Amino acid sequence: MAVIMITEIPGADASFIDGMRAAGVVEALSKAPGFVSHISGASDTGYRVIEVFESREAHQAWYDSHVAPNMPPGSELKMEYIDLTLSLPAT
Repeated sequence: MAVIMITEIPGADASFIDGMRAAGVVEALSKAPGFVSHISGASDTGYRVIEVFESREAHQAWYDSHVAPNMPPGSELKMEYIDLTLSLPAT
């Protein structure tokens, strides 16, 4: 089942994505098995990431192989998964 993953990187700002881009993570995301979409941006408390993947397992595999190795040491993100029940295309 497709899932929405939501996480917050506390204390991060918009430069966070620049680091991920420089590490090749952003470019690799569109080719990740099960990837559907990604949106992200700075929030009041850090940097929020929302992604849609075809399954929780596909997202976890992506995170473990591409994101986690590029996070600062000791970083542990709390990821919330929501089963996707409706997706409408942009008009």
